Amino acid sequence: MTLRSILLGATLAIASVGVNAQTLSSTEFQDANEQTISLNQQTKWVLLSSEKAAGKAVKESLEALEITDLEAVGGLYVADVSAMPGFITKLFAIPKMQDYSFRMAVVNEEAQLNGWPKKEDHVTAMTLNNLKVESVEYFDNTEALQAWIQTKIQ
Repeated sequence: MTLRSILLGATLAIASVGVNAQTLSSTEFQDANEQTISLNQQTKWVLLSSEKAAGKAVKESLEALEITDLEAVGGLYVADVSAMPGFITKLFAIPKMQDYSFRMAVVNEEAQLNGWPKKEDHVTAMTLNNLKVESVEYFDNTEALQAWIQTKIQ
């Protein structure tokens, strides 16, 4: 048994949350370059961050796994920056996100994610099947998040 499988098993046992047949709506977001990025029936998994530390964990995980095209592996990363003051978002956060090696949806209006599962200081990771949420897990460390992502891209 590898360390990865031990970590993944322990994390899934602790972090897995029951989902009451929630279905997300097809949605078009804007990325950091104001290009359309979509949540649709081809999306198999979604990562959501709402705080700086969670966003950092996603960035580090995707970079460590060398994922530059989430759509190609069925994924979508949504960065909720709605709690950030607008001038900070425009002057600092968006320019930084434009330099990332991967695209992400950038959400400025919290209402756009109404009903989406969130847990403070954690990355929300959802598995989807035709937009139906099959599972929701929360991660607060990069290693466990990387292990979860690896199960989605194999």
